Amino acid sequence: MRKRKRRSNGLRDGGRAAAGASTKGGVSLGNSPESILDIVSEATRQVPERDWARLPTDLSKNVDHYLYGTKKKER
Repeated sequence: MRKRKRRSNGLRDGGRAAAGASTKGGVSLGNSPESILDIVSEATRQVPERDWARLPTDLSKNVDHYLYGTKKKER
């Protein structure tokens, strides 16, 4: 009887280290009680005020225009 070779999912540890892993931005992926809103809030606090001031005032309305170049919506 032949032994079947186990398939690899491409991860060195088989995906078992996710609980203690972190991403490039330094955001922990561990067993944190933080909500996604807490994580986003912390990330936005790290953006300097001068960078927030550079955003267009109609960004939320015309996000497709700024990302993809579609026609701007009227105000």
